[in-house]
Amino acid sequence: MKKILLGILILILAGSCKKDDAIQAGCVSVLLPNYSFDTGNAINLNLPQYSGLQFSGNSLYVSGYSVMGFYLYNSGGSFVAFEASDPAHAPSSCSRMTLSGIELTCQCDDGNKYELLTGQQTAGATGHCLKAYRVEQNGSIIRVYN
Repeated sequence: MKKILLGILILILAGSCKKDDAIQAGCVSVLLPNYSFDTGNAINLNLPQYSGLQFSGNSLYVSGYSVMGFYLYNSGGSFVAFEASDPAHAPSSCSRMTLSGIELTCQCDDGNKYELLTGQQTAGATGHCLKAYRVEQNGSIIRVYN
């Protein structure tokens, strides 16, 4: 009986690993520092500066957190957040990406582009993906943290 309970406990612990951590493990660059941050209740969809995020397909750059801020995207049912600094570069004046549609473009003249929905690279040859952050929604509050 003890072996069965131990087996169940091991399965529960193994299944509790975050899927997004496993996906990110092979593609995020070590060039980006790992700053801890938590937006807490700062992102409130009822506030005018965040109200556009109430609609699917809208995104917003949020500064003051992480390495160079992050982009928050309403993917239609959930939110995703990715680091605004290109993972192919150490943070610099040109590594903060700009948004066009749902694509983030590096300003360092290397042609790196990434999709905002998945974080996968769409142009460039580095093989990196965007650093993802955890997102929780509780009513009109969006919490982003790592």
